[in-house]
Amino acid sequence: MPLGSPRSNWFTVLPIECETPSLKLAIEFLPNTTPVEEHLIFLERLDETYRLASLVIEVQKKRVKTHFNQAVNPHSFIEGDLVLLYDQANDKLGVGKFEPMWHGPYIVKCFLKKGAYMLIDYEANPLDKPRNGLYPKKYYA
Repeated sequence: MPLGSPRSNWFTVLPIECETPSLKLAIEFLPNTTPVEEHLIFLERLDETYRLASLVIEVQKKRVKTHFNQAVNPHSFIEGDLVLLYDQANDKLGVGKFEPMWHGPYIVKCFLKKGAYMLIDYEANPLDKPRNGLYPKKYYA
């Protein structure tokens, strides 16, 4: 065999501590492996593959989260602000070309947990339920 061929003798003098980057090369470097040994080598590499895959998935999730957070602008209102409220009931189909999608203005009564707001109208009648902080927008009079 020529010296540069993959099965030449100088490959077998490499120390055992040298790890090979792929299973195919490991089997090529160790030509006398049995199918059971090949399977064990495969299983050993599989754990490393799963670990690397989980790291890649974690990085991708962080990337998606930062991309989403760049697009979302959370609103912060204080008590007494005037806001318009988005009509969620007609969100999917829409009410038509000439119907408004924003109702109000309403007055912010108080801030609740997790970004929700209690709203009242000009006659101090409260709305039936709290509204998410994503749906109101500032009303400039």
